[in-house]
Amino acid sequence: MTTQLPLEVRFLKRYARQLHMAGVPAHQFERMMTALADKLGFNCQALSSPTSIFLSFQYQDDEDDMHPIPTQLDRMNPPVINLGNTAELYDMGHCLLDGEVSAEEAYARLSNWQPTPLYPLWLQILCWGLTGGAVAVMLAASWAGILAAAVTGAMTGLLVTQAGAALREGGLEAIAALFSTFLVFVLNRLVPGLDVFVVIMSSLIVLIPGLGLTIAVTELSTDHLASGSARLSGALVTLLKLSLGVLIGTVVVGWFGWSPESSSASSLASPPDWFRWPALLAAAFSFGVLFSVRLKEFHFAMLAAIISYVVSRVGVAAGGLEFGVLLASMSVAVLSNLYGRVFKQSGALIRVPGVILLVPGTIGYHGATALFLDGGTNLTDTTLLALRLLIALVGGLLFGNTLLPPRRGH
Repeated sequence: MTTQLPLEVRFLKRYARQLHMAGVPAHQFERMMTALADKLGFNCQALSSPTSIFLSFQYQDDEDDMHPIPTQLDRMNPPVINLGNTAELYDMGHCLLDGEVSAEEAYARLSNWQPTPLYPLWLQILCWGLTGGAVAVMLAASWAGILAAAVTGAMTGLLVTQAGAALREGGLEAIAALFSTFLVFVLNRLVPGLDVFVVIMSSLIVLIPGLGLTIAVTELSTDHLASGSARLSGALVTLLKLSLGVLIGTVVVGWFGWSPESSSASSLASPPDWFRWPALLAAAFSFGVLFSVRLKEFHFAMLAAIISYVVSRVGVAAGGLEFGVLLASMSVAVLSNLYGRVFKQSGALIRVPGVILLVPGTIGYHGATALFLDGGTNLTDTTLLALRLLIALVGGLLFGNTLLPPRRGH
């Protein structure tokens, strides 16, 4: 005869599963689970990786282990960052920590938990396109290149969001990169003179795992080695898939005699420098939609992205690229922890939009693509630059957390 797990343990197990699905990093996941378990009268040992959760519970007054609780293991799919879902879960967790709800009430609410998309599909596709166009502006593309990046980004978003489960578990990123490469070369035939590889990279920006690389290195630096190593491996594999897709696409268009150099002499008009600011607003809005930020917190997410970009520009002017990234990420960490303390919410709402435009994933993509397309010319310099930016980014986050530690459970 089996004995049912205590209600508190059943709640914690379901809560852990939902936290993982929302993309909460391992160090924050384990802090929240430990804090909740302590509140409910249990000692909890939690181990999170991108594809699994291990939970071990013990009654706090059971020193001799007279009432053992079986270790809980859940096999999970790799998470997708969902800031709206994260915020709802943190609301529930902090209500429990503050004694505003009982474990029974929290469990009942979680039992009926059905996360739903916050924004319609058409708006998500639009934001894929807006993001591609905005990044093309940041990379100094021409007007035609910006439009091409926006169109290709939207079409790539449609492909990715409508892909079946079998494709998602396989080479979706490579297929998306192949599709994007072919489409950009077609547009270059219609409007000669595009910087095709800048446009391709801009259109794929949502798939480039810069944020995943940053989270992975942050987890490694906080001694969460299992999760950090797995997440880092996954991010590198994604980069290779994207680069392989670009390589295959370049080979395919070469059969038609198309090449990026064939019309490089054409001169296309570029937007003025001030156009970066509306592009920044478009990018901040798009990332808010793509990361499912709740409407009542949308302005915070957009403001975080804008502040981060402005601080990084000031830092670059004062001390170079690495110093700009360090200063911006440190500011984001302080602001995210301040937000968490004031509003009793997850600092990820500030941290994720704040670092998304700083992450060195595009440089990693550029280096991986160079390895395939030109034999690795300047690959060493590109790799070292990406490594320096990662160190600066993670160092800034750690310094910021030291200056203003996160709230309990964060």
